[in-house]
Amino acid sequence: MAGEAKTTNFMLGTASVLIGPMASVWNLTPTLNAIGLVKNFTMTAEPSYTELRQGVKNTLAHSIMTSNTVKANMEVYEYTGANLSYALGLDGSGVVAQTVSNNTSALTTTSASTVFTFATAGEANAFNVGDYVIIQNGSDDQAWVRKVSAKSTTGPYTITVSQALPNTAAFPIGTNVRKVSAVDIGSKLEQPFFSAQILGNLADGSEVRLILPKIRITNGFTLGFTTDNYGNLPFEFTVYDLVSSDALYADFAGKQALLLTRN
Repeated sequence: MAGEAKTTNFMLGTASVLIGPMASVWNLTPTLNAIGLVKNFTMTAEPSYTELRQGVKNTLAHSIMTSNTVKANMEVYEYTGANLSYALGLDGSGVVAQTVSNNTSALTTTSASTVFTFATAGEANAFNVGDYVIIQNGSDDQAWVRKVSAKSTTGPYTITVSQALPNTAAFPIGTNVRKVSAVDIGSKLEQPFFSAQILGNLADGSEVRLILPKIRITNGFTLGFTTDNYGNLPFEFTVYDLVSSDALYADFAGKQALLLTRN
């Protein structure tokens, strides 16, 4: 039959995207390096040619490839501190989920007070000078952001925050103080180069793996609180050639990525 399929290598499925240091491209794992739920991953290579024409008719006599831009685009759905940092062109590899959330053991009532007391030294010691904290007093929007300026773990076990609290605020025993990550928006810092692996499957379940040894996330930050659909971070990877001083140059000289498949 005309147009009859020869294989079952049809493209329909999802992929896991792993990001890590350049030198560790072969050792990236879903547990440590995956960025979570990703949809609509697309990778393109766009070669450009300079053409030589001849004669009155300007017929094509020759062409030579002068560039071959490789990019990958995807929708990233998990708004973690690491993913937001990557999307902003920063290094998100060191950003981890904050789990410190402790309740105070003493009343804080004076308007000028910046000191919060905890029951144990460990609770106070869980905060570090320079940490951003949210001090929760009542409902979700009754909260204040402050920066830790000092702490004491010798008793009373306290942290001191950078600015006085509002005059109208009263903070009873049990007030929650939790550490949060701070992600810079509009930073002029230059993102380091990373590597990536993409683990996907064809419709018949066979594996396809992409190895990208040198990338930067050159687009991706979008933050919108909407009710009609789930938001996503539209990541764009730009893939670069390795130079001789890069780790693993010998493995990738002359190419920007590898596509590995059993079919």
